[in-house]
Amino acid sequence: MLRLSVVLATYNRADTLRRTLEHLATQDLDPGQFEVIVIDDGSPDRTAEAVNGFAGIAPYPLTFLQHPNRGPGYTQNRGIRAARAPVVLLMADDIWLAPGALRAHLEAHERNPASEVAVLGQVLQSPECNQSAFLRHWDPFGLKDFRGVGELPFFMFWTCNISAKTEFLLRHGMFSENSGPGGHHTHHDTELGYRLRQHGLRILYSEQALGHHYHPATLKQTIRQYYERGLNWGSFRKLVPAPEVLILFHLLTLKTLREFVLALRTPDPLPPAERSLLRHVVRTILRSIAFNRLTVPGFWNPFLARVESSPQLERLLSRRTFRALMHYHFVRGIRDGEQRFGM
Repeated sequence: MLRLSVVLATYNRADTLRRTLEHLATQDLDPGQFEVIVIDDGSPDRTAEAVNGFAGIAPYPLTFLQHPNRGPGYTQNRGIRAARAPVVLLMADDIWLAPGALRAHLEAHERNPASEVAVLGQVLQSPECNQSAFLRHWDPFGLKDFRGVGELPFFMFWTCNISAKTEFLLRHGMFSENSGPGGHHTHHDTELGYRLRQHGLRILYSEQALGHHYHPATLKQTIRQYYERGLNWGSFRKLVPAPEVLILFHLLTLKTLREFVLALRTPDPLPPAERSLLRHVVRTILRSIAFNRLTVPGFWNPFLARVESSPQLERLLSRRTFRALMHYHFVRGIRDGEQRFGM
């Protein structure tokens, strides 16, 4: 009997996707209890060849769907509609699950059978993702900070490794299929989390449902992604006016101070450290001093270029360095988006 549908929306990552499917084949869950649905968003690479080649040896039911490029929202929705199990796991195509991850998702849902409960699995950077100093220190999800936290706010409905009741999504959710004015990086998962919260969404955190993130992007590519998210901030905020998202994106300014204080008082679950206004103020001040229009091109860009060939300089880096750098480019995107799109 099918208990879980794994939905994998993919684009142009044939080799990584093959490894993702192989990790799903090592799960300690009976392969007759889950299915895998791969939806290809018009990839120009060998995605179809990779999936069809694996289908013959996959121990679980594997469905492959394909369509011309329509964006992540349309692709995720098509996979959800094709799901046959009562629980659906929305997983990125570059997440390599630990053997007990699917079982951990299902056990969490068995303990919490209410339709509105979702489960976000832990995601850590893959140790194999070490091709550069940037990748060795980059942690895009930051879920290490949430160890010991049982419940998460709605804005962490992240489709990297999250499971939910299929019927709840079909009835109340589904992703927006529109791209933002700045490109595909439109915060579509957080926006869906906001809409699902109106119907009682609760997100539980499972450290046992572990996945490793393998995405060997360059520093330049990642900066572009965060900049595009900033460009789309205005359109996103029209859809998600909740002040809590200011905490997620660390957007504390004189203009947003009142909203920020309201967000800190929200009844939604937040990690204790995120409840501290002083902590947010100190972080904002330090980031503005260290990362600005003068220091980023004048110091950080040449420094990070040198780091790639200097183990001694690399020892000075931490994941906070790159978080602050991405935040700078995200805010720069917001400012440019306000000028370019009037949002």
